[in-house]
Formats: sequence, structure tokens, C-alpha cells
Amino acid sequence: MGKSIVAVVTIWLILVLGSCTENRQETYHLKYIAHLELDSTLLLISEVTDSLEVPWDIEEGPDDWLWFTEQKGTINRVHLKNGEKQVLKTISDVFYRKSTGLTSMVLHPDFSNTPHLFVHYVYAEKNKEFKDQIASRVVRFRFKNEELVEETIILDSIPGNTFHNGSRMMISNDLKLWIGTGDAGNTKQTQDINTLNGKILRVNLDGSIPSDNINPNSPVWSVGHRNIQGITNVNGRVYISEHGPINDDEINIIQKGANYGWPDIHGFCDLDREMEYCKEHSITEPIKAWTPTLGTAGLAYYEIPEIPEWNNSLLLATLKGQSLRVLNLDAYGAIAKEGIFLQKTLGRLRDVEVGTKGEIYLSSSNMDWHPGHQPWMYDSLPKQKGDRIIKIEAVPKSSITDFEKHQKVNVLKENPEPYKLADENWNMNATDDEIMRGQNLYMTLCAACHRPDGSGNIGEIPPMANSDWVSGDKSRLIDVMLLGLSEPIDVDGIRYEGEMPSYRNLSDSDITDILNYIRIEFGNTSGNIISADILHQRKGI
Repeated sequence: MGKSIVAVVTIWLILVLGSCTENRQETYHLKYIAHLELDSTLLLISEVTDSLEVPWDIEEGPDDWLWFTEQKGTINRVHLKNGEKQVLKTISDVFYRKSTGLTSMVLHPDFSNTPHLFVHYVYAEKNKEFKDQIASRVVRFRFKNEELVEETIILDSIPGNTFHNGSRMMISNDLKLWIGTGDAGNTKQTQDINTLNGKILRVNLDGSIPSDNINPNSPVWSVGHRNIQGITNVNGRVYISEHGPINDDEINIIQKGANYGWPDIHGFCDLDREMEYCKEHSITEPIKAWTPTLGTAGLAYYEIPEIPEWNNSLLLATLKGQSLRVLNLDAYGAIAKEGIFLQKTLGRLRDVEVGTKGEIYLSSSNMDWHPGHQPWMYDSLPKQKGDRIIKIEAVPKSSITDFEKHQKVNVLKENPEPYKLADENWNMNATDDEIMRGQNLYMTLCAACHRPDGSGNIGEIPPMANSDWVSGDKSRLIDVMLLGLSEPIDVDGIRYEGEMPSYRNLSDSDITDILNYIRIEFGNTSGNIISADILHQRKGI
């Protein structure tokens, strides 16, 4: 059934809506995907727009516009009635790589009267050693005359990395901006209240610090988080989703000043070493954890009568899990039941948004870096038209008859159990044939300057052998191949002034083979660069 379900055909969907919508007839120029049948409710699943590149965050705006960010740096919106798509802003200094770029966005709750939009994005600058100095910032725009203007920095210089930058944001009922960050690969900083990594941050909408924060001089609200990917407000409780390593993706309820344990605690305090740690420290445990990890992503709260089966539930988008998880809450805010829906139908799901009329919007993330770096994790993904935004809405059960006049109806049901995920720990080192290709390419393209033995030329061409430029940060090494070098550099205390040309004209596989060869031959490292590394690093140039 799966392949026929995701084969999307463009049609005019004419829905005769029931009494809940005053018997109005509406026409949607959307692309039909499937129906989802619940106990008493029928849901229509259709495509709002396609040809996107990692739509990270989706937010409902006024006047039937749905706003969304793309990781590459664009702020966009699509009209839900006529399908018009607009690129409103391209942020020029976004640093777009593996999991960096433009991520979270939130609109002011009263956007019609206070047209402010907040975004969080990663930027970088090259230092004198040609390494990326990565950080992130939160900025505010004003929407005026159909443009985003008056850019104002709200929070700046959040330390970053090529991974684990978070993030999600929300604005609470008391008009405070909440920001979930990642540990940026520095796990110790998550426990340091003086840093901004691995935290929930809380600021006023002008960037000032609320007087009721833990420290009136700090935006930090909670500590001990690994990589926050979802945040939502449920009747005064703040829920977040966050990524574990290969175990213990989590759902947490955020409390002021609480410590959620990372990196010492993964999920619950249930291992011997964790129980000992939790006795000595005040650790707040999650309300739910998954092992193996699902790739927990966007999080929203559903409390609308249109879908009674999902009323009072957290809606969780999952990446590796390729599903929408519906987490029914009990009277105390705990998770009473988990439902799995749309599994392996839409692929990786990055975000979920609940509209004011009870409709649900999902964004796919099939074009991001992960499928290229771990292709064995995915037997198939619907990528033919890029990433998509999907709409889910309740329709009368009688409307199936009308659909059958135009399109074969595909009816889905709740998935009884999660599919088995592949092991993430696979050997991705270069093969002997790839190393030989790299050697041949090196001798043809590089040896004239760097010499066959990698010794270089003092003062002109730096050596390959025993150099941190070769054995160290592979992102810098890839950048040297793609961008070249025209400024002098210092290697082991010696200044080298020769120019390195750009080799971005080479294929991804050629660059991969060259770099793996020199890292093995001259750097005493494994050949662990793959073509997907080159592909996604090109996007940031």
C-alpha cells in the first residue's frame, strides 16, 4: 500500500463539509495523499506545497497565510486558499551546513497588530587558521508593506557548532520568548549556568532579562539539555522534545531552575551510575523516553474538538521514526497513551503546527543531511518533489464518496507498532578501491605542489604529513578543497604564502577520495569522509 499512498496526484478536492462548518462548500487546490481513519473521525491528508528544502519551522499567521523557514536561510509563506508562495527574506549571513542554518521561528501572538517575527539562525566567520567560528543569534523583524524590515538582534553570540544548535522557540501567554538550545558538542557547558548551550532560555520580547528569571542578569531558565527540537505550552506547562544520542530521546516538562541531567543522565535515573548521580544531584527526569531514538522533532498541543480522539494530546513529529506520534495526556499532564500515525508515509517529519480551526500542518525533512550520511537507515523516502508541507483536517465520512469520483481513495489507520530501525553504528570508512582512486587523483592534482610524500615546500606549500590541517577538523579540510586559500597561513610555527586553488569543480566523490587518501596516508586517521559531507558543505558556500 505504501507506494500507492505516497504517489500524489493533483486534483481539485471538492469537500462538502458537515454541520460543524455550517454546511459550506469549499474548494481546495491541493494534492491528495490519503485519508486517515480514526475511531469516529475521518481525516483528509493533502499537500499544501512542495519543492522545499528542509522547512524547519511552520507557523500559522493571519489572513490564511502559513509561514515557514527553510534551513538554507529563507523566511517564506504560502497562502492556504490559492497556493501562492512567497519568499519574504533571505538572511545573507546564515551558515548552512549539516545541521546549521536558519531553524526556529515564532510570530507574535497578536501578529495583526504587532507584526513581529523572531528567528534563530547560525552564522560563522573564518579565523586566521581558516576554522569556522560558529555561533547563533535570535533576531526580530517587523512585517511592513509585505516586507520583513527593521532587523533587531534580541540575543547574540550563542556558542555554536556544526551540530547540536537546537532549536525551537515559543512566546508564552505572558509575552516571554522561550528559546531551546543544543549543547553545541560541548557537553560540560550544559551544566554551567553561565553559558547558553544546552539550556532553555527565557527573555522579554526586546531581549531584556525578565526580573523573575533564576538570575536577573541571565536568560537561563533550565539546564542539562542535549539538543532541543520542540517546545509547546500546555495550560501553563512547558513541554519540550529533545534528541538523545542513540538512546533516550525525551519529552520533558520544564520547571524553573531545573536540571535535566545531560550529559550524566540519559533519560531516566535507571542505571546504577545514574541512580548514584541522581542521589547526589537534584535531577528532573523526563515524562517519556524512547530507545532506540526516534529523532524527536517539532511539538504542538491539540485541544480542539474537531478531532476528539486527539483532544488534549501532544503532537510529536519524528525524523528517524518517520511518523506523527500522538501523546494523549492525563489530568496531571503525564502521557497516558501513545499513538503512531502516518509511519513511513511522508518520510522524515520536522515540525507540526495546529491551526486555529483544528487543522494540523506537518513539514517533511527528507532533503536534510541525515539520509545522505546514514542511507542504510532509510529504505525509501518521498523526495521526488523535495520537501513538503502537509495538511491534515477532519472531513465528513460521507465525503469519501465524493473523492472516489475524482481519485482512488487510500485509507490509512493507526500503525499498530513502530517499525524496526536499523543499527546506526555502521562502518563508513573508505574502501581499498576508493583509497587507490584518491591516491591517483592526489598524484595527478596535488603532488606537484605538496609532493608525493606530502612534505610540501618550506615557506610556500605547507606539508600534509603530521599536520592538524589534515588530521583535524574535516570541515576545514573540505573547505580548503572547495574554497582554496589565498591568504598566508601558519603551520607548526612556519608561515606559508603559496596559493591553494579551489577544486570545487571536482565531483563530490573525487574530493572525498582525495581527502580520505591524504588523511590515511599523511594524517594517521581513518578514511571517514563521505560524499554526503561534501554535498552538504557545498550548500554553505
